[in-house]
Amino acid sequence: MEKFKFDQFDLQRFNDQRPVQGFDISISVMGPNGPEFVGEYQEMEFKIQDEDEEYWLTGSRTAMLLDGDIKITGKLKRGWVSLDIISRLYGQSSIRRGQSTLSSLRFTITATVDAPTKGLLGRIKLEDCKFNELNIAIKAGKGVVEKDMNFKAEGISEA
Repeated sequence: MEKFKFDQFDLQRFNDQRPVQGFDISISVMGPNGPEFVGEYQEMEFKIQDEDEEYWLTGSRTAMLLDGDIKITGKLKRGWVSLDIISRLYGQSSIRRGQSTLSSLRFTITATVDAPTKGLLGRIKLEDCKFNELNIAIKAGKGVVEKDMNFKAEGISEA
């Protein structure tokens, strides 16, 4: 078996490639009624996690790793700019004890990369997203009121 040789790679190619920056990407959110939160979100993060299972054989000190559940989670972040956030997320303007609550709305979140000079054009779509946490942080004085929305997605695709 041949040993791995580091010089097999074209290191020059990797050193010349410029990274994608925030202004190369736009974020859009599509809801059941069309575009939602237009221009409100400029920051997004997402994570794909494979929760593998450890399988131990008798007499073995090293576990075999079995495929587990794949979970897709993320967050949209930016300053708070609209008062109708509850109705836009939950389809109703109030949530109270004793009041029936509608099923949570589903959204498609798309990050569009437009950096042709860096050789990157395309989209990443997070599909059937359900916002499971809304966090509004109100600070005293001139601090920006922050609004973060955590979500879980049922799918992801390169479009």
